[in-house]
Amino acid sequence: MKALSTETRKVQTEQGEIVFTFERKKIKNINLRIRHNGNVYVSAPKSVPKNVVDTFVISRCEFIKNAVDSFAENDIPKPEMQYISGENVTYLGKNMRIKIVKDTNEFVSCDGVYVYIHVKRPDYYNRKKNLMNNWLNEQCSLIFNEVMLEVHQKFISYGVQYPQLKLRNMTSRWGSCLPNKGVITLNKRLIEAPKNCIEYVVYHEFCHFVHPNHSKQFYNLLQVMLPDWRESKQLLENSVIL
Repeated sequence: MKALSTETRKVQTEQGEIVFTFERKKIKNINLRIRHNGNVYVSAPKSVPKNVVDTFVISRCEFIKNAVDSFAENDIPKPEMQYISGENVTYLGKNMRIKIVKDTNEFVSCDGVYVYIHVKRPDYYNRKKNLMNNWLNEQCSLIFNEVMLEVHQKFISYGVQYPQLKLRNMTSRWGSCLPNKGVITLNKRLIEAPKNCIEYVVYHEFCHFVHPNHSKQFYNLLQVMLPDWRESKQLLENSVIL
């Protein structure tokens, strides 16, 4: 979407000064986004006065500060996983430990506390990595489809057909939707989030089959379908850092 104009603005808040990049876009509502580097971006329709935008940013100052602090804490590059016993892995909002099991059969299992990687050679890094990634992909397909089946029931009356699910590694969004092709794409990283966060993303994408935009009607439908969507959205943004 082409920006109409861009400028840097500053506001004073109870959390201190906030500097943000402000863009005019062909959209319906004021949008706020905080990037990994801590930069704050705000976009708004041409009809919204700048003082209204400033007031909006001030009202969100606590959220902005928490998000920026969270990104700063996570700014140190995480070392690549070694797939060894005792290492942490996040699954459906829970931090669990990896346990390597020497076994003649190779597979991955989970009991809610540990993720067990059964492998013939515990020192074979690539094999452990592939087993873990394959298991996570299977869990994405299983759980995401399960959520989609539940959510779809609420959209049948709107004439929405059950869509095709695609899985991708995405760095800037949780999901996307192609209403004309009947496709929903979900970020594999969602498997790290609590299930209600996954549900929020799926509801969001399904609403696009009815309103393929972010209009007032879209958000009204999302509110009807999932009244606590804002809480789930914030939990997702705080739980998984893209």
